[in-house]
Amino acid sequence: MKKTGMIFLLVITFAFTGCATMDELTGSISAKVTSITSNVDPNIVAKVPEDKRSGFPKAEFAVKVGEEKLKLAQLKTELAAKQKKVTEYEEELVNIDLKDASLDYDIVKQEAIDATPGLGKKEDNIKALTSLKLKKNDLQGDRIKANGSIDSTKQQIKDIADKIKAQEEKIKELAVDKAKPEEKAAVSTEKEKAEKDKVAEEKPKEKAPAAPAEKTK
Repeated sequence: MKKTGMIFLLVITFAFTGCATMDELTGSISAKVTSITSNVDPNIVAKVPEDKRSGFPKAEFAVKVGEEKLKLAQLKTELAAKQKKVTEYEEELVNIDLKDASLDYDIVKQEAIDATPGLGKKEDNIKALTSLKLKKNDLQGDRIKANGSIDSTKQQIKDIADKIKAQEEKIKELAVDKAKPEEKAAVSTEKEKAEKDKVAEEKPKEKAPAAPAEKTK
């Protein structure tokens, strides 16, 4: 029995450890890329000579693009959450409408009871109808609140959508900026080649040495 208890305890401990590890992994994945680059001591990096820094700009640019893409992904996640909220509020509205319809049905039934002689006490019928109508008033307040939440969340969705559009444009501009140095390098290479060809064409051809004159006898 003791062995079985120990095994069960180990299994439970392992399960909780596994969950903690998964949470840590999820947290590390969602962390910003900039936190990764801080692993290298900036004081030592500052001492790296210029001729050894040729790979820095491209790598730094890649990190910048990655950060901007992460911002875009986070905005889209936020947008999806807000859209889900709107759906939940709309479901709440439908539920309010159902409750309202049910109260209307109860009111109709209670009024029928009150209108029929001999069914229930008049005082009790009035109290029951009053209670049902008060519940309808409460539902109207819930409906106004739900509609307000929908309108507010839809405005937030619009704002986030605008941010997403701006962020997508920013990433496109970064892609253009990345292409510019490569295009300039290609143009520069072509220009140098053309100048070399031109110099080669303009360079005067060397005259062949004259044949030695024949001696007269």
